[in-house]
Amino acid sequence: MIPSLLANVNWGAFLLSVTVALFVAGGLFTLLLFLGSRLGPNNRTNGFYDNLRKSSLKNINRWQKEWKVEWFDNLEMWLMIIGDGLKPKYDPFSFLVTSVALGVFCFIYFLKVTASFILAGVTGIVGFIFPIIIIYISFLSVASDTRKVFLPFVDGYTQTYLDYNRVVTLAFKELGDRCPEEMRSVVNYLNLCIADSTEPFEKSMNKFAEILNFGWAHDFAAIIISGKTGEYKQIEGALNNLSLSLWAAKSVDLDRNATIKVVFALMTILAIFALGLMQLNMSLLPESKQIYFATPEGINFITISIVILVVSFIGALIWAKKGDRL
Repeated sequence: MIPSLLANVNWGAFLLSVTVALFVAGGLFTLLLFLGSRLGPNNRTNGFYDNLRKSSLKNINRWQKEWKVEWFDNLEMWLMIIGDGLKPKYDPFSFLVTSVALGVFCFIYFLKVTASFILAGVTGIVGFIFPIIIIYISFLSVASDTRKVFLPFVDGYTQTYLDYNRVVTLAFKELGDRCPEEMRSVVNYLNLCIADSTEPFEKSMNKFAEILNFGWAHDFAAIIISGKTGEYKQIEGALNNLSLSLWAAKSVDLDRNATIKVVFALMTILAIFALGLMQLNMSLLPESKQIYFATPEGINFITISIVILVVSFIGALIWAKKGDRL
């Protein structure tokens, strides 16, 4: 099945698309180098990117305020969470350059193959967004894993909170081995936010709850904020009650997780079935191969099918990772 599909790949369009994408990526990186060339000769090599990053972040923050969309902050947060929480797994600027290059590759390739500007534009947008979506799904996977260990995390935090004289911020820093491994990148990121004097503690805790993205995390954040602001001096009782509620809710989520596995299996079977049905059709009716790969209608049909299949599969992945589940 795969060799048959590869045999019909337009390698001329493929090589042209790779060449243009490499030129675009190289041009963007050269632009970064040129914009950093105003630095002195002694620190030009090591400092141009940091200088450009600061100026770019200033402009991005201004654009985000104007557009009221914090897209770059979210991307940087996703990259930090899927790393160790202390630094992004991939550099955000380099990652965006790679996404742009992939989008250009998809656009040029499908424009040459389908001769349809609309379809090429759609696949170009999908190609640009695809790496970002993969990062987002990786981030959701980390968040899903943290929800599974949220109960031992709450127990470990409560014990650390009592050991360190009921100081809520110090308890996060001193969790150590009591913090489950799946939660460490999120806790590291939270400690960075708490250490940032320009960011209020309440905002840091709300960001922590938004990363985990379920009701219990918001309850935990509200308890911690009340302990920090002095509304309740001793919050261990509320934390213990939260642990009991988590124990009661865990059994309910087992059934929901089983449903998610069924959805994953059905989506995988559907993808394999679609490719297998296409191969079977070409085997039984050899002329259909010409229709699929040698006519504009067939090529457009395949392009639309691929886009729908990719979008549906990614949508199922995102749906499975999100939600108020343990």
